[in-house]
Amino acid sequence: MSTSVWMGEDTRVAYQSAKAGLYGLTRHTATLGGKHGVRCNSVAPGVILTGAALANTTEDYRNEILASVRSNRLGAPEDLAAMAAFLFSDDGAYVTGQTILVDGGANFT
Repeated sequence: MSTSVWMGEDTRVAYQSAKAGLYGLTRHTATLGGKHGVRCNSVAPGVILTGAALANTTEDYRNEILASVRSNRLGAPEDLAAMAAFLFSDDGAYVTGQTILVDGGANFT
């Protein structure tokens, strides 16, 4: 998943449409499985500073993205892992059919 579907980009319409479809599929799957104890959620990451992201972006670009989020830093792979761990845990047992944005509070407007 990704958060690009909420940005309303002027390019990549197929990409954004596919992502929107996955959000619908998440809700559909949760609806079908919920009464049987099956949960379905999706995680939509913002910019996550993986090794590849660090190697393929400039510091200026990363600073530009940082200026567009409400957090004081960009995401790390551990942020996604923590959300997945929560969703798989008993603490996340009542969360289903949701797309969780892990994006530092990105500002899409």
